[in-house]
Amino acid sequence: MSGIAPYHDAPNADVSPPPQCTVAAAAFLVRHSSIYANDDEYADYMEPFIARVYSAQERGVPVLDQSPLKFLKDWRSLVNETNLEDITPSGKDDARELGRRFRKLYGDLMPPEHLGKRKGDLSSWLKNGGKKHHKGKKVKTPFKVWSASSERDVESSKSFKICDAFTKESGKPHAQQWLETWGPAVLDRLNAHAPGWNFELNDVIAMFMLCGYETVISGAKTPSSPFCSADLFSPEEFRAFGYHQDLLYHYMVGYGAPTAPYLGVQWLNISTHNLLAAYAPDPHPNLLYVYFTHREEPPVALTALGLWNTSTEDLPDTMMPKDRLWKTSHLLPFLGHITIERLHCEADEDQDYVRVLVNGAPQPLPSCHDGPGGTCRLADFENFVRQRSEEFSDFEGACKKDDE
Repeated sequence: MSGIAPYHDAPNADVSPPPQCTVAAAAFLVRHSSIYANDDEYADYMEPFIARVYSAQERGVPVLDQSPLKFLKDWRSLVNETNLEDITPSGKDDARELGRRFRKLYGDLMPPEHLGKRKGDLSSWLKNGGKKHHKGKKVKTPFKVWSASSERDVESSKSFKICDAFTKESGKPHAQQWLETWGPAVLDRLNAHAPGWNFELNDVIAMFMLCGYETVISGAKTPSSPFCSADLFSPEEFRAFGYHQDLLYHYMVGYGAPTAPYLGVQWLNISTHNLLAAYAPDPHPNLLYVYFTHREEPPVALTALGLWNTSTEDLPDTMMPKDRLWKTSHLLPFLGHITIERLHCEADEDQDYVRVLVNGAPQPLPSCHDGPGGTCRLADFENFVRQRSEEFSDFEGACKKDDE
């Protein structure tokens, strides 16, 4: 359920630092928590489907009792125009849970848990210079996070208005071609389950989306919507929907989008600067740099890092490869995040290293992974980022529309 699933760790997740290493600082790019629905997905898929269902209900079109769609007889959508893009109640709980997880993993790099909750705590903590950290560093100001500026902090278009060549439409033709390959047989079966309801091809995608959104709205951690029923869709069809989303994001914000690394290298560059400055003579007060954003940003950061590189892979829109690197279901659950950690490893001449994780799973950089646990020496990572920044430095040229 790429893009529409509760948070889950990626395969092979292991957040424990390598032996004799500790996390000295870290930067995070975090997708927002669960929402009732994305506005584009609602307009393109769910709203037409919902209208079709309500019309059939009003006309009294029956559904056979043995049909896996019998729940549609009195089904009412949990998604509507009034709650689009709102954070769900469970989404707030999930965000708090992520905060508790960060506290457990990175508590030594954060201000005291009680900070600001009792009178005098803040002034007392600051008076004492903050909590000591790696190499004697002291935090001088309260912990900060960075966020996008829209109402739900994640409105996709605002982040990309500075890049005219970026378009959210570029992946849709490829995803639609794949739907037209595998979807008709599913559509025929659905219409056979509910004669007279007259489902259309895009309704197949709408049902998968409602499976995801109804699950996160309910607060369940496993599929709970009737649209998720194994009697309705097979595991292979769920994988086909996942590939539909892979194609969408590959050509919109992945290696199939020429602008992607130019957009992603901006976060990579500033995050690297912050990690390098964490223990400089005049250090930044934070040791954790948390950026909350929307679903389009983690994939572009991934391309800037050169991870899951599908530039030499074939991602056809008429068949689904059995093995592929680009699986956005591993990247884009709600609260999905990319982490860059600065590690201090005492066993190796007191050296610092960098480790990248995607939803808790370490991701060795292709050109730099000879440190402890597949990490990259800090100085080498700095050179890597400098090279990537130079390679994708022509931001204005990359973002200029062809017709300008």
